[in-house]
Amino acid sequence: MPQFAGKQTDNHGVNLWGTSTMRWILYILVFLALLVLAGFLFPRVATTERSVYITEPPEVVFPYLNNFRNFNQWSPWYQIDPDTEYSYEGFPEGTGAVMKWQSDNPSVGTGSQTITASEPYSHVAMDLDFGTQGKAKSEFQLQSQGSGTNVTWSFSAEMGGSPIARWMGLMVSKMVGKSYEEGLQKLKTVVESAGSPGSPSGADDAVPAGPGTVEPEAIDPGMENEIIDEDEIEEPDTDGDALEEFEREQP
Repeated sequence: MPQFAGKQTDNHGVNLWGTSTMRWILYILVFLALLVLAGFLFPRVATTERSVYITEPPEVVFPYLNNFRNFNQWSPWYQIDPDTEYSYEGFPEGTGAVMKWQSDNPSVGTGSQTITASEPYSHVAMDLDFGTQGKAKSEFQLQSQGSGTNVTWSFSAEMGGSPIARWMGLMVSKMVGKSYEEGLQKLKTVVESAGSPGSPSGADDAVPAGPGTVEPEAIDPGMENEIIDEDEIEEPDTDGDALEEFEREQP
């Protein structure tokens, strides 16, 4: 009579199915233990950075990074939810400038970013606040390279000491890195096609006068003609009288 297929035993009557199941459970536990131990080896801080070369000098690139009102021209998250509500506080640009956003899309969420340090044409640092999702820091480094600028965008976030959080840090670094790559490529396109913000080309921007410089007043277009018309202009002598008078005076 054949044995029941769901139960197998060896020659000594040991249940082979039970042994196999216990073996697999042991393998899974060992694997999970290794994952936990590996998590402790990962850093507490999730970091990532990406760079791009832009064929414009740092003084042209800098306003796109130092003024939040220019941020959405190249932001990698703006198109995810164009209905996101934005508000601005503090200074218009530089240290103390604040941008807040609010969206029902979980990929955008709610948060704010504040410029904490700003050094013209070389460095911008920001604090990021994602509400319940935590906080982070972000920086832009601008380095002149030839006639253009190398822009490096970096990100760092404290993930905590638990191994699960550290594993999450790897995922965060990967996702942020991908977004940063997209954003920097957009920044490159915008800057190289438009130049300085608010200028069609950025090449013909007027250079502001320095302190103490006196700018000439605007001249009435009709003033020069009016002065010329009213002044008496001496006509050249064409009848030779001046020559005859000169000859008479000679001894």
